[in-house]
Amino acid sequence: MPFRELLPIVLRGAAIALGAGLAACAAPPGSTGASSPSAPAAPARPSASAAAPARTAAGDPASPGAARPELPPASAEQIASLPPGAALYFALRSSDLGAAVQVLPELAELLVEANRALGSQDPLDVTLAKAGVDPRRPILGAVVPAPEKSARAVVDAMAKGASGDALAKVVRGHAQDATRLRLVVPLASGADPRRALAPAIGVLTGDAPLDACPGAARCAGFGARAPLGVAQGGLAAVAVHADGTDHLRLDIVMPLFGAGADPAALKELVAFNGERGGPEGRCSRFDASPAVSVCLDPDRMGELGATDGYGKIARALSHSVDPKVMPAIAALGLAESRQNLWLAAPARRLASDGTLGLTVQGKRSRLVASWALTDASRAGVERAFAAERCAVGDATTRELLPALRAAFGDPGRGFDDPKKVVNAFREAGWSAYVIAAAGTWPNLLGVIATALDRGPGADPGYQVCARHDDGRLVLVAELRR
Repeated sequence: MPFRELLPIVLRGAAIALGAGLAACAAPPGSTGASSPSAPAAPARPSASAAAPARTAAGDPASPGAARPELPPASAEQIASLPPGAALYFALRSSDLGAAVQVLPELAELLVEANRALGSQDPLDVTLAKAGVDPRRPILGAVVPAPEKSARAVVDAMAKGASGDALAKVVRGHAQDATRLRLVVPLASGADPRRALAPAIGVLTGDAPLDACPGAARCAGFGARAPLGVAQGGLAAVAVHADGTDHLRLDIVMPLFGAGADPAALKELVAFNGERGGPEGRCSRFDASPAVSVCLDPDRMGELGATDGYGKIARALSHSVDPKVMPAIAALGLAESRQNLWLAAPARRLASDGTLGLTVQGKRSRLVASWALTDASRAGVERAFAAERCAVGDATTRELLPALRAAFGDPGRGFDDPKKVVNAFREAGWSAYVIAAAGTWPNLLGVIATALDRGPGADPGYQVCARHDDGRLVLVAELRR
């Protein structure tokens, strides 16, 4: 894994984070829009066009290209309407999806999957426009995981041999454990809020009817803050809110161990309605102004990856499985899912709060990514990168990689073992890349260095710039398409 594949790991994490958020809105029951925890997760080599940045400083204006009109930004009020404590926050304009796919090729597969679930033959930006989405303004989203400790109890019970009525009782006791997703969607002029995004809501709820509020019984728990409508069925419970005059807010609750029609899902939906305040703490620097942006909390991403795995295990074992082998299967799945937690919380944490933004301008796209440094890494990175350092071609492996590795120092126990790291990525699945993008990639620098002799040299046109800025490491690259 040569150094030029470090940026693609981060890019792939960002792409999967965005794709998972979109696919979650249109995924068939039992799907997360990504691979299962046990699916292989070897880093994919990008095309040359997706891996050829040229030098630009972090504070410089956008590179020259085709001029485009200034697009309306998300307001502070809209960002504050997102829930706190999310594993990931994202913002994207559907008009920029085509350009983003050129830079983040892994995003294409996830967008195709989401579009297929919606039953559309059009490109996804066209599908969204037909569903009433304004392509010029950003869609905002946040994904909040279920509490890992609570959700783990169900798989623990399976691994210990619980079955029949005893297991059913445990599952019922955790019917409230759910992944929650909030989308704030800009509506096109003239779009009917009660009909907008109907295909996505239909896929999530198994085409359950949208009960109009405030009259429907399902609306009573919301009180004075009742939504426009509520639908329950399939894998989710969904509440549709009018967010101002020209935005739609979708609150989506996807139970890990039950169905969208369960009473517990409606109870969680009501509770989720009151969770607002926006990114805080690790993701307080989330910026919704680029064409595509993501902010990732590694600990919460670890929870999201693990609990997603727990839900898949429970669904798989809910079918006809020999009770004699169920404990062994559950124990294996539990161990694989928990690799997410190991990857997310190194014994020596070096970085966190991965904040990535992609700006598209003509034939060039700029990626600006930054991570909050910890007490273990801040002094070393500040000394090494007080002034911006750029490298091109083979210098990325000869100069920048060793400088980054030396600045971050010891990766912590286990993260210097290539076999352990590769196995963790394979078992954790899709979420391993997102966790790496969230902040654990500096712990992987030693593993990358050990593979340099086995990989090809760096692209001559490939350049990355790095600098320290107010307690953060900033990486800047321009990507020529």
